Amino acid sequence: MTRAHDVAVIGCGAGGYKAAITAAQCGARVIIIEREQVGGACLNRACVPKKALTHIASLLHQTQTLTGHGITGRITGDLGAALAFKNQVVDELRRGLPLRLKPLAIETVIGEARVIGPHQIMVETPEGKRKIEARSIVIATGAAPRRLPECPVDHDRIVNADSFIPTLSAPLGDILCVGGGALGAEAAFFLQQFGGRVTIAEQRGRLLDLPAIPARASTLLEQSLTSLGVTIRTETTVRHARPTHTGVHVEFSDGSAAEFARVLVAVGREPRPDDLGLDALNIERNSSGFLVTDEFLQTSIPHVFAIGDVKGGPMTAAVALHDGRVAGENAVRGAIRQRNYHQVPLVIDSVLPIAAMGLSEELAELAGFNPDSVYIPLRASVKARAYNDATGFIEIVHDQETGQMLGGCIVGAGADELVHILALACRSNRGLWSLTDLDYGHPSWSEDVGTALEPYIRTLIQTANTVFRPGIYAAD
Repeated sequence: MTRAHDVAVIGCGAGGYKAAITAAQCGARVIIIEREQVGGACLNRACVPKKALTHIASLLHQTQTLTGHGITGRITGDLGAALAFKNQVVDELRRGLPLRLKPLAIETVIGEARVIGPHQIMVETPEGKRKIEARSIVIATGAAPRRLPECPVDHDRIVNADSFIPTLSAPLGDILCVGGGALGAEAAFFLQQFGGRVTIAEQRGRLLDLPAIPARASTLLEQSLTSLGVTIRTETTVRHARPTHTGVHVEFSDGSAAEFARVLVAVGREPRPDDLGLDALNIERNSSGFLVTDEFLQTSIPHVFAIGDVKGGPMTAAVALHDGRVAGENAVRGAIRQRNYHQVPLVIDSVLPIAAMGLSEELAELAGFNPDSVYIPLRASVKARAYNDATGFIEIVHDQETGQMLGGCIVGAGADELVHILALACRSNRGLWSLTDLDYGHPSWSEDVGTALEPYIRTLIQTANTVFRPGIYAAD
């Protein structure tokens, strides 16, 4: 059976369903094809499960910091109950996702897809083969956890990002996180809170060594994790990991060795094997094997788009959702919307939530600005004092010559939500000053963003050529 559609989306993860929804809202007839479970890695194995577990870990941590300040006794975590709660949340959201697609008349097909032409897809479903024709195709099939030859994954004692949460069980024992990126920092926090004894091995000089994250944020995170009992070994790699009868024997680059109950390999992602038939279409790939796209997310084949991890670049659910919105609209209306990852917040959920968006000082300088930053420690925050949760800071990056809002980073309680205020300011015609225009609740985390500017306003007004210059992304 052949049925024509305007847009066919392969992959129903965060980016895939966002692309399908966006295209349908533009008036297109849309079909979405998923080989396994709707929701992809984000819903089933990554973002949502991690959020559920890190939230419980955060509550445990808060009660511990308030012991003696109105809370008595000791509250401990129950990993089994937390995992049951996580499963309940994921199951409910998975069942609800098709209900979000149905009102937009988006057809969902479960099966193995293979692209057989620029506008044709063959799908192997439980009911048989089905040929689908579409004016545009959006590829949203994600990427695989990057393999580390020194740590061969067996999905039992040595696990990767895909098998880590699904195979969790108590007791946790000694756990090694190979990689100090977002997953390593998040996993170390909730594992430690649920009774694990965690070590992080990171080959670079600091955790979260990312362009958008300032070094001072990494330092605070490392201090906070260490205070919980996490062992952090920077500038350290794993030479060899070997499963034993009791766990995993690991040898490190400094010559030391240790035994762990489990090892989590969290060193990024790599392209999946091509089982979609894309190589037969000669779709261009980069040197790492990811699909190459232009600023409109179109591949080297006209009307074939690629979004999310399958094309490399920043690999977060927020970026995939951004890509889905861009490609979904372009697949219907033509090349009218460009991707811009500086607009997408980066959020890490750990003992210290960290969130950043736009340009850091270093990136702003490389882009040709004359950047400066407004900085306020959370110990100056009224709410932080009231909550006994004053570790962190707010940093707002602006251009000294124009006062133009460029970006920022927030570390500490509420960072994952406050970052969106910075995002709005970067897209506001009032720019930096939009943060002072708001009337905030008191005391609140949000008011600290406005408070951070107070000592700098007079200086900025005196020195800025155009004090009401729009935010850096206001024209988009």
